Amino acid sequence: MTSESHDRRDFLVAGAALAAAALAAAPTPAAAQAHGGRLTVHILDLYSGTPANGIRIDLVALDGGAPKTLKSVVANADGRPPEGPFLTPETIKPGRYQVVAHTGEYFTKIGAKVPGGYYTKLTLEFEIYDAKQPHHVPFQITPWTQSAAVLPG
Repeated sequence: MTSESHDRRDFLVAGAALAAAALAAAPTPAAAQAHGGRLTVHILDLYSGTPANGIRIDLVALDGGAPKTLKSVVANADGRPPEGPFLTPETIKPGRYQVVAHTGEYFTKIGAKVPGGYYTKLTLEFEIYDAKQPHHVPFQITPWTQSAAVLPG
């Protein structure tokens, strides 16, 4: 087996471990209900094998005409907005939103070689129907692939 095969396998195992850790860190449904409605974001950099410390994340509201940026933050060492949830029980409301992760800028900053044709922003558009429910947006990024979802809790 070549060194390259081991590197690839190690990379996949590390990615799976990070994904499992992210799911394990998510609150249980009972704990989520206790906190009420909120919107949280977490970005894992599978290229580096760490949370995406320093990536810029925007929250954009799409209701009522032109898109409006509600928040623009730089993720902390945990790959999350430093002030906590993007939307809290006091600020969450039903509507259409986007979470934008500035991946190209982030990978350039950490010195990763970004391939040609790479998407420089990962934009996830979604709708919040029930402001009493928690919503979580996890991202997994590398210079070659990107994954995101909107999950309850």
